[in-house]
Order: sequence, then C-alpha cells, then structure tokens
Amino acid sequence: MNDHELQVDKSKLKTDELVQIALGIGAGIIDVVVISTDNISVKEDLADMCRKPRCAFYGLSANCPPYVSGPSGFRDMLKISAYVLAIKIDVPSGWLITDERLVMMRLLHEIVADIERSAIKLGYSRSKAFAAGSCKEIFCNRHLSCRMLTNNGECRNPQYARPAIEAYGIDVHELNKTAGWFKSQDLIETALDKASTSAIYGLVLIGY
Repeated sequence: MNDHELQVDKSKLKTDELVQIALGIGAGIIDVVVISTDNISVKEDLADMCRKPRCAFYGLSANCPPYVSGPSGFRDMLKISAYVLAIKIDVPSGWLITDERLVMMRLLHEIVADIERSAIKLGYSRSKAFAAGSCKEIFCNRHLSCRMLTNNGECRNPQYARPAIEAYGIDVHELNKTAGWFKSQDLIETALDKASTSAIYGLVLIGY
C-alpha cells in the first residue's frame, strides 16, 4: 500500500468512527449521512428569505444575518472541508408551531456541537457545525439582546449555540434527495405519515 492509499484508508477509518460517534451522541433520534462537499446545494435566494420577508430574529444574533458570511462564506468553508455530515431529526409537524420546536432545535444544536468537538479531537481541526433555527430564540429568548452584539460580549452558550443553516442558503430539499431521505415512492407509500411528520436539519463540515 503506497502513502496515498494509506492516507485514504486512514481517512475512511476516521469517517466511519465519526459516524458511529455521531450516532452515539444522537442517542437513536438522528439520521446521519456522509455527503461529498460537491453535493451540498447553496442558494442566494434561500438566504435572502431571512431578510425578505424579514425573519423575526434577523439582526438579533451573531449567528444570523447580517452578521454571518452567508452563501459565499459557506462555499469557502466547503472548499476546505473533506466531507459533510448531514443530520436529521424527525418531529411531529404540529411541534413546529409550538414551543416544542425550541426543545428539539436546542437538542439539535447540542448534538451537532458535540459532533463538531468529536471531529476536532479526531484531527479535523476546521470542523464547523450548523443547525436549524436562530440561537437567539433557542437559547436566549428570555434575554433582551445577544451578548456577542453588545459591548463585544461573550456568548452565553458557546458550547452549544451554532449558526443557523437558513442563514447560509442551504437547500434542504436537495439535501434530502442527496442523503436519500426523500424518495418519490415515499409520497405514495407513506403519504399519511409524511403529512404528520416533519424534520429539522443540521450539518457538520468536517475539515482539516
């Protein structure tokens, strides 16, 4: 085995290990799929939806627009990433219009943040996690302002608060297809189940 083959083999071992770690962190409630960076779709118009129609949390968090690099910055991060871990949690659709969504989104942020730290420990020092929802609503909804935006303060929840995937224009519909989570036969075979179930998503860019 030459040096290149050995490097690829070691990388594959780390990938498998990281997926198992992620599944362990997710405690049976998440799906995890390894995706090539080339297969992550990012669109400007999706990110623009944070601004128009204006999201209620626009400008209220350092992890949301206009304080993040958006689609162009995300594409730059993809260039220095080896691959991407896509994370999905299925939830009852009704939860997305109740406070239950905040509980699940907080859990999602905590899970992807723990996966990010695990990846860094494995040597992927440029790994970075993203999750659905504004951290201002999820972690600091009882606080008037984000500390990171006031007097150069420090985040109240640096261990778990992560940037919102919505802010970077990540195409979740394409992500579903790429990850194999969405299949045309699902619409026929499980239409009723799909109508009552939705999902929230996270990504972890795995970078050296």
